[in-house]
Amino acid sequence: MPGPTPHRADPERDRGSAELVAATPLMLLLLVLVAQVALWAHATQLCQTIAQHGQAATRALEATEADGHARADEVASQLRGELLQDLDITVERTDTTATVQVSARVPTMVPGLDWPVHTAVSGPVEHIGGQP
Repeated sequence: MPGPTPHRADPERDRGSAELVAATPLMLLLLVLVAQVALWAHATQLCQTIAQHGQAATRALEATEADGHARADEVASQLRGELLQDLDITVERTDTTATVQVSARVPTMVPGLDWPVHTAVSGPVEHIGGQP
């Protein structure tokens, strides 16, 4: 009875492992980028919410820029957690317009990339009887 025949290397058989070695880092990078974009989108929504609340407080009858800034800070402290870094809130009120700008950075999971977020909300200031 002859012994077992030696197994010859089949190039077709080994091709999958080489493709897997090349594809796995790319797949992981893609998953990290998807998670990073989701964090950025969530941070954008948080900035929008902070700006809207600050603008609503700023545009109220007899309100001041300080009122709007205080409200924006309050909402930011409730919502931001660790997500919004270097948060900057700017409030401006003129006789006709109230504007709140919010900018921040999102922590990055991909080294070397910067993920800034910025939003601005503007609207008319309330007046008694429609008179400015």
